[in-house]
Amino acid sequence: MILNSRETCIAYRCPYCTSGVKSMVGVFSLSGSMKKLKCDCGASELTITHTNDGKLRITVPCLFCQHDHTFTISSKLFFDKELFIYPCPYSGIDLVFLGTPAAVEKALEKSEQALLEMLKEAGIDDIDALHESLETANPYDDEIDGRREYDPSIYDAIMFVIRDLMEAGEISCCCDDGEYDVAVSDDHVKVYCKSCGASKDIPTDSEIFARSFMEVHHLKLERL
Repeated sequence: MILNSRETCIAYRCPYCTSGVKSMVGVFSLSGSMKKLKCDCGASELTITHTNDGKLRITVPCLFCQHDHTFTISSKLFFDKELFIYPCPYSGIDLVFLGTPAAVEKALEKSEQALLEMLKEAGIDDIDALHESLETANPYDDEIDGRREYDPSIYDAIMFVIRDLMEAGEISCCCDDGEYDVAVSDDHVKVYCKSCGASKDIPTDSEIFARSFMEVHHLKLERL
């Protein structure tokens, strides 16, 4: 008997050669500790790992930040969405594409046009010129207020856990049906209810806290 395995198409754009890297991923192929999707140029790779609570942690290289971005999503979102796109939170350029092969291919083509238009507007002729400009002026390696170096991957991880909790209905407060939103500061993200004002501050400057927060299943907001 042949079992029909759940599978999805995943793709990213290599920050070195700008090629779209695409592969089908099935639920059985993710049974190991880590899955890697490598570009044919050999310079970049996307990785998928399981978390302890059965979610999937995806790490992808970013052309603009020159840092890897990491986010965590549920297996349901990974396999059941027709199209899910994760953008760079700073440039807005789409980085990861999940969904049906047709939807992913269309999104890849659209992102390529957006990238070309962005380069053209910036007066940059090719990808090598972009790399040179980023190396000489990358804002993400500077200290903030002289206190610390900013690690965007921590912010990414925190935000995707929050969004996953929102989508799963795992944020609560004293309201029967709260409406939740986030406010971003330099060193934390505030999750709050628009109705009752209950909130919780989530630090975004601690890698240790970010790792523990990835295991959170429910977030309870409190009124001060």
